[in-house]
Amino acid sequence: MEADIKVTRRSQICGFILKVQGILLLLVGIIHLAVIPLLRSTFAQQVNASDLQFIWPPFLLDHAVAGLLLLPLGATTWYAGHGIARQMQWGYRIGIINAITVLMLPVMLVLVMDKRYFAAIPFVIASVLVTLVGLSMLWPLLWVRKDIRR
Repeated sequence: MEADIKVTRRSQICGFILKVQGILLLLVGIIHLAVIPLLRSTFAQQVNASDLQFIWPPFLLDHAVAGLLLLPLGATTWYAGHGIARQMQWGYRIGIINAITVLMLPVMLVLVMDKRYFAAIPFVIASVLVTLVGLSMLWPLLWVRKDIRR
């Protein structure tokens, strides 16, 4: 029955976009984990030893968990791209869940971060980029929705 379905160009494009997004999320997760030693040395140069002992463990936990969770998010987004390219409903569902997850990141930043951090240009740039990534995951999924087999 699957061979009888005509795969649309739109679903192939959407699948490609999601595969690329998945690879990028995997890379961001790997970078998160790889820079931990650099961050520790940077922190050690900026604060005294007792302050480092206080701030480093929760920062390390947060950074390591975020990096680790980006790996399955990236892998499942990449995998969803394959399903979407074949117009599979499971791929669409995984893609939507992952896109909404990424879009929740900037929402959480606004809700939990002190407003003074939004005065820092790098922080604002990172927040805008995360929002754009989430939107660039969601719009192709909305575009291809009618092509997905039910």
